[in-house]
Amino acid sequence: MPGEAPKAMSKLQTFLSATERCVIQCKAMLAFEQEKRQALLSDDLDRLESMIQAQQAAVMKLESLEKQRVEAQDEAGYREMNADEILEKLGNSPDKATLARQVDELKQTLQEIRYQNDRSLEIARANLQVITALATGSEQNERQGVYRPGTSAGTWQAGTSGSSFETKI
Repeated sequence: MPGEAPKAMSKLQTFLSATERCVIQCKAMLAFEQEKRQALLSDDLDRLESMIQAQQAAVMKLESLEKQRVEAQDEAGYREMNADEILEKLGNSPDKATLARQVDELKQTLQEIRYQNDRSLEIARANLQVITALATGSEQNERQGVYRPGTSAGTWQAGTSGSSFETKI
C-alpha cells in the first residue's frame, strides 16, 4: 500500500525522537550525579539535599520518557526487541546510524552515572564512618569525665606539673 511506507517512517521517527529525549534526560541526570558528588566532597548539605531532590524528579521524568519510548518502539513494530535486534532490522538505512549513536550515548552515559554514583556512595560511607568515630569518641569522653582513664582527683600530687592543687597536711 502506498501510504504504509510514510506511516512506518513516521512511527520510526517518533521512536527515534523518544529515544533521543531519553538520551538527553540521562545526560541531565549525569550532571546531577556529578553535582551531588561535589556536594558530598565539600560537605555542602544544602547543595546535597537540593541535588537529591533534583535527581528524584529527574528519575520520575525519565520513567515517563522511557514509557513513551517503549510505546513508540512498539508502534514502530519493534515490540520486545532489544537495541541490537532493532539495529539489525534497520539494515543500511540512515536511521540505523541515528539509533546506533543514541544507543552508544545511552550506554556511555549510564556507565558514567554508575561510576559517579559508586564514587558518591564511597564518599558518603567514608563521611559516615568519620561521623560515627567522632560521635563514639565524644560519647566516650563524656563517660570518662574530666579525668583520663586510671586517674582520679585523689591521685594528683603536690608539685606535679599541670596541677593547681596542693596537698595540705
